[in-house]
Formats: sequence, C-alpha cells, structure tokens
Amino acid sequence: MRSVRTIKKRLLYTREAAMPADVHQKFRDKDVEVITIPMNRTVFQPYESLECEYDWIFFTSANAVKYFDFAQLNKQAKVLAIGNQTTKTLQSLGINVDYQPKEAFSEGLVEEWLRYINHEQCVFWPHSFKARRVIYNALTSQGHVVLEQVIYKNEFFPEDQERLKKLLLNEVIDYVLFASPSAWQSFSQAVKEVKSLPADFWSRLKIAAIGPVTAKVIQKEQQVAIQPEIYDMPHLYKCLLHEIS
Repeated sequence: MRSVRTIKKRLLYTREAAMPADVHQKFRDKDVEVITIPMNRTVFQPYESLECEYDWIFFTSANAVKYFDFAQLNKQAKVLAIGNQTTKTLQSLGINVDYQPKEAFSEGLVEEWLRYINHEQCVFWPHSFKARRVIYNALTSQGHVVLEQVIYKNEFFPEDQERLKKLLLNEVIDYVLFASPSAWQSFSQAVKEVKSLPADFWSRLKIAAIGPVTAKVIQKEQQVAIQPEIYDMPHLYKCLLHEIS
C-alpha cells in the first residue's frame, strides 16, 4: 500500500523573544515547521537618569522593563503595565503593578486610565526610540505632565535580512506572525527587495497579527487573516493553531 506523504506547512516567526517550548511543540504536532527570523532586535539606547519626581510610571512593553534602570524608580509612584507579559516581568523583579488596563494597546490604555484618574498627574514613560505618540498626546492634552526617556531601539539586523531573503527565494511560507507594526514594516520592505517571488506569494500567505494596531498597519498593504480578541501572544498562538487545524 502506498503511503500518503504529509505536506509540511511553514510558519515564519518574526519575534526576537523565543517561542515557548510547549507552543513550539504544538505546531510540530500539527506538522508545522517554525522558522524564526527576528524582524527587529532590541538594542539598548544610552540615556541619562531621570532626576524628577513623578506620580506614575508607565511600562508599555516587557522590553521597557528589560532596559529600564530601576535605580531611578520612585518607590512612591504607582506602576502601570500594558499586557500580561509586562506585568509578569515586573512581578518577577518584585515590582508591584498597581494598574493594568484591560486593553493591551496604547489607545485602550489612555481611555481607561483617563477615566480612572480625576486630577492632574506627572507620568514617567520609558519607551523605545520609535514609540507611537498616542500616550504622550492624549495625556498632555488633558493637562497631565509626561516625562519621557528613550531606553532602547529596534533594528533589523543585516544578517536577519539576508536570512529572510534567502528563505523567501527558496521555501514556501504558509503563515507569518507579527507582534508589532515595526516587524511588519521590516518584513514588507524586505519582500519588496526580493525579485522573482511566486505569483501566488501573497494570496497563499496567511498573516497573523497580535492586535488592531499591528493589523491596521498591515492592512494598508495586505489582508490580515488571523487576529485574537485578546491582544497578547498566548491568544495569538491559540488563534493560529486553531486556523491550522
């Protein structure tokens, strides 16, 4: 009897952070090969220590926690964290999180926090070099003071660019996962630089986006096929695994 050969699917994983081993195994169990090529790697950005007092500190990513110098933390200030992963990272360092918005993106943060606060506050916001201005603009327009500190930046390393282009020329990719607008922008630019892509490249590729901010940027160029209702990585993995089933 002739055996039926299983056709392996390929998922391009674009994050710098490693995919959890148990999730990776679930994809393998579905005969999906996970290929990891970071579209952006985080790089420390030197900064001067903040000397001012403040009422709140906003951590809007786990990377902000990673690169923050906690020697400058005002222990009297309240701590806000976006997303479960950011909260878990802070708690692992013994930092108590006073407020976590239900929505894990900037627009949801400012809407919820502004309803929660009834008087002007001074907010310290350490963030990446290309952070969107949603938080700063929304808070300052309501009379709050926002102190900023750029503590890291994202870079699409040349070796990752070459690996991606080689992959696109030599393999068929079925799924690609994006957890940030910058990851999509790096991917999109690299694809434009590759010659002789298959005619059905975009039509067969299913794009997974972590949430509405990332999806909105992608949809200016391509369609998003997979997006979780809760905007975090565990729910994105779950949606993607369900789609593959």
